[in-house]
Amino acid sequence: MTAPGRTGHDSEWTEAWAAALEAMELEADAVEEMLRHRDMLQRTSDHALFAPPVGIGPLPLELTERARRLVQRQLDLSRELSIAIAGNRQQARLVSRLQREGPGGQPPPVFVDNRA
Repeated sequence: MTAPGRTGHDSEWTEAWAAALEAMELEADAVEEMLRHRDMLQRTSDHALFAPPVGIGPLPLELTERARRLVQRQLDLSRELSIAIAGNRQQARLVSRLQREGPGGQPPPVFVDNRA
């Protein structure tokens, strides 16, 4: 579909862009859900990335504000993901350091039975 002029195809054009924005919003929803459950961040690579539709032309003027809000939302999510990933890396380095510091090359115990 090419970018229509001011013809009867304007509603199809707007609907195509609305569907594209909806797909981006669903992806942002999925990222927000993952951030709420940070232990599942490793699954981010399993999700398909948004692919912009081909051939629908420029964004209709009436969808500009929605697209602007969505871009800001994605930037905010990107920042949150970066922070979460950095935190996970820091925790992984700490765990690695703790494991290396055990006596005789053995990892330190993580459970001590004091009943004996």
